[in-house]
Amino acid sequence: MPCASLASSLKHKTVAPFWVEYLLDAALRAGVDLSYALVASGISNEDLEDPQSRISMAIENQLLSQAIADSADPLFGLHMGEGIRPRFMGELGYASMSSATLGDAIELMIPFMEVTTEYAQLRFEWREYHGDKTLCLMWESDLEALPTYPARVDANFAAAIIYGRWLIGQELNPTQILFKHSPQGDETEYQRIFRCNVSFGQPENAIVLPAHMLDLPLRDADPEVHKVARSRMQRAVTQYHARDNLLEQVRLEIQNRLQQGVPQLEPIADQLGIKPWTLRRQLRAENTDFSSLLEDERRRLACDWLLHSERSVNQIALDLGYSEQSAFNRAFKRWFSITPVQYRSHQGHQPFDN
Repeated sequence: MPCASLASSLKHKTVAPFWVEYLLDAALRAGVDLSYALVASGISNEDLEDPQSRISMAIENQLLSQAIADSADPLFGLHMGEGIRPRFMGELGYASMSSATLGDAIELMIPFMEVTTEYAQLRFEWREYHGDKTLCLMWESDLEALPTYPARVDANFAAAIIYGRWLIGQELNPTQILFKHSPQGDETEYQRIFRCNVSFGQPENAIVLPAHMLDLPLRDADPEVHKVARSRMQRAVTQYHARDNLLEQVRLEIQNRLQQGVPQLEPIADQLGIKPWTLRRQLRAENTDFSSLLEDERRRLACDWLLHSERSVNQIALDLGYSEQSAFNRAFKRWFSITPVQYRSHQGHQPFDN
């Protein structure tokens, strides 16, 4: 990517404030105080403490570059990953640690990646490795020309492995680590952290995990905590997408109002600062209407709560704004041709089913 295009891309991409706090903490552990650079960039403590704020990646990249240079540590990214803590993961932290299994936690991490940073995406594939079935988590970015790119991959991969071990309470290791970049320093440091085959100069960045590891229970699994934490995480994802998107803003308002009864268009339009008839017209322009958005949100939440919570079917019906369970049952059968109880007993469709 040409330098001009790269600089423009950085100006238009953002990261979450908790990611910047993670970077600041790693820099301090490396003996680098970035607080003056942060102030000079115009970022205040209020910006870092506001979960809805976004930090320009142009500023974040300057901070990361300075941390690497001033620490004189070419493996700063790798060592940054070692310092991962739930508080540096935003809403994902407690949602993942309270999940039932490692696979459930990974499932949450994939969509939340874009909330954390806009410079990379996660996706997964099932593959065979020496005759065994494995899950490949691939880290993809359009900013490979960025000098800080290798440090970013190192940080994310080290954090994923360190955090995963902490979640399961066991010192288990991935099957293989693949990096597109060359080693940034002593290769024995990569071995110390990953404790598996680490290959550089590969066509992709990937963490390869044995399939059986996904079923490992987490030491802090807690269904009740998870219900609340998962809801907060999903709201954060919706809020992220809603910044410049009318449909997502309406969906978020529907989410916020469901447990108080059936959401209505008029108060939501008022909350968004537009007239009800204007909102109806704008929704029509998007080839939808308020009733469809409400039903879509009910359907999505119903599936999620049936699979990932211990709420009774009756409680789910009430939380979705239905006056009684029978009305929810009829709606669910219209959506999927089975009852909520049948859907829960068959476990629906899991992304990591194999």
